[in-house]
Amino acid sequence: MRIRCEDGVELHADRLSAVGEPRGVMVILHAMMADRRSMDRPSGAGLASTLAQRGWEVLNADFRGHGRSGHGGPWTYDDLVRLDVPALCRAARELEVGPVWLCGLSLGGHVSTAALAESSVRGAPIADGLIALSSNVWCPWAEPSAVQRALKQASTVGLLSVTRARGRFPARRMRIGPSDEARPYVEDLVRFWQSNAWTARDGTNWTQALQHCSVPIEVVVGRGDTLLARPMAVARFYSPAPHHRVHVLGRGQLGLGWDPDHMGLGSDPRCRGAWSWMADLPRVHRP
Repeated sequence: MRIRCEDGVELHADRLSAVGEPRGVMVILHAMMADRRSMDRPSGAGLASTLAQRGWEVLNADFRGHGRSGHGGPWTYDDLVRLDVPALCRAARELEVGPVWLCGLSLGGHVSTAALAESSVRGAPIADGLIALSSNVWCPWAEPSAVQRALKQASTVGLLSVTRARGRFPARRMRIGPSDEARPYVEDLVRFWQSNAWTARDGTNWTQALQHCSVPIEVVVGRGDTLLARPMAVARFYSPAPHHRVHVLGRGQLGLGWDPDHMGLGSDPRCRGAWSWMADLPRVHRP
């Protein structure tokens, strides 16, 4: 299905019908350099399909500039927060099949968090809850390890250098993902690190807004995520949210035979038991 944003960009989403009586709608959002296909791998038996089989009407979407969505020129982080996520939530509401939850991996998770926080400040949260997988924004204040801060500093410098040299981050050419990333968006990510603040281009501070988030956030991270979304850093990042819980998953839990890494929580079929468990997380918060 095609979903139109307020600026005219059209997003693509695969709609998967719920098996049985629908619990509600789950809007699924992918990671950086990826697209919606990574969230249902293997096709028909991945995270998106598992949630549908567990009773959720699913919209598995591509962000602008990714997969089958339009791009509208170089996009910013703010565009994803203020245009893409709200448009997808409106489309989910229009299905009128129950509560709307977001489920985002990495980029999909922290962009959804920002959109929820900002809308909560206005008194009208765009969704009824969020499952954030392997999600955090890199800011020095959220990283307790000096060694990890040094690694992240080096990574952000490299990311920015490659992006400015090529005019975008060439994920496809580097064979690390199917979607290149726009230069303004990459510059936003680097700015968060360098300024030690998760802020919009107009100065809106999403960390402060998160204190007003009135809906539940279920944060799920793998023990094997040793850099991108380390459990300790993730816990610090989400600490301002009043209604959040952090779940650290590893070997021996929910049928897991290993410690999931960053992308594994959303795209590794060995996580199927964990995906079924995630489908039930919203139940805890129902009246």
